[in-house]
Amino acid sequence: MQVLENTAIEARRQALEIALLEGEPFWRDMPFRVARPGWVDAYPDLDHALAHLSEGELTHLLGDNRALIEWLSARVQSCRLEAALIDVPRQPVGAHRPDCRHVWGIPGRKLEQIEAFLDAIDTGAHEVLEWCSGKGHLGRLLSLRCGSSVTSLELQADLCADGEWLAQRAGATRQQFIAADAFAPDSAALVAGRQAVALHACGDLHRTLVSNAIAHGGQGLHVAPCCYYQLGSASFTPNAAGSRLRLSRDDLRLAVTETVTAPAREIRTRDREAAWKLAFVAWREMSEGAPYKTFKPLPEAWLRLPFAAFMTQVCAREGIHAPSGKVLTELEARGWERQRVMMRRSVVRLAYRRILELWLVCDLAVPLLHTGYRVAIREFCARKLTPRNLLLSAVR
Repeated sequence: MQVLENTAIEARRQALEIALLEGEPFWRDMPFRVARPGWVDAYPDLDHALAHLSEGELTHLLGDNRALIEWLSARVQSCRLEAALIDVPRQPVGAHRPDCRHVWGIPGRKLEQIEAFLDAIDTGAHEVLEWCSGKGHLGRLLSLRCGSSVTSLELQADLCADGEWLAQRAGATRQQFIAADAFAPDSAALVAGRQAVALHACGDLHRTLVSNAIAHGGQGLHVAPCCYYQLGSASFTPNAAGSRLRLSRDDLRLAVTETVTAPAREIRTRDREAAWKLAFVAWREMSEGAPYKTFKPLPEAWLRLPFAAFMTQVCAREGIHAPSGKVLTELEARGWERQRVMMRRSVVRLAYRRILELWLVCDLAVPLLHTGYRVAIREFCARKLTPRNLLLSAVR
């Protein structure tokens, strides 16, 4: 597989953007909010094929980005999608395994992600800034593995205190913590002369780190982005000056819409939550005759209630009268039917999720490419370990 680096990143970004612009009718509408997306009437055969997917076929497609693209492109010739658009080289699994004393307190899946991340990066002899470190697990293992001097930046002082205790326990004498806001001017200067690492830094945090590295002479950075929608503004501004793609925060959620790592119980809970929410949406439409309106997240405790009690709570909060009697039974059945249709129609939208995510990472690389960094994008681990497995590395 061709390495995705330097000028190849810009070429890929442009190809991904074309696919997103041409396929906009397939991914803009959210099936949860729009019961009948615009493409349904234009492509009735596609909707028919989705309706007849078995549960096993649906599960396979939702868990495989290449399969999603290939399935859609085989049925809609005009979308001109190719699975090669999302091909990114993967870092081979390393042989290094840390001393058990060094990993105390790190959950198993998180530890695997950290080990894979460290296998994929090379910070050389530079001092390292661990960006938004939490308890500093990544920085601690990096320091112990490579002997690097690591400064771990974290907003919450209690997490810094926990991290200092863990570092002392593990003998990581070259790790120090700073309790500060990553968006503060003083924090921006910490990247000067250092290489920065960030495993699953969200939205404005990973964009700010890139800006800081450029502005303050960072020697390099290694970032696995996450939660692209966590922005201070309502819309996303591309780094690429000529980009024609306009994205809202809701659009950005598409890039992280998946449950590949969720256990069966969580998937059942997710499905019930969607079905019950859709039942409420149906009831509000019946009661008010209004189109879909957003509503605040629901307390998890409400989803453990019987359906009737759930509806009572949601309706009270949203200011409409609650259904009763046989209407409740009909609404719950309608919610589950809408959930079934929604999941199948979501296949079309989700075919673009990895395309959008890779475009976002390529766009993140643009200012680094323009300021003299050598940049590469790769997968640092298998998707089953974490679907947020894209790693952006840039060095001077």
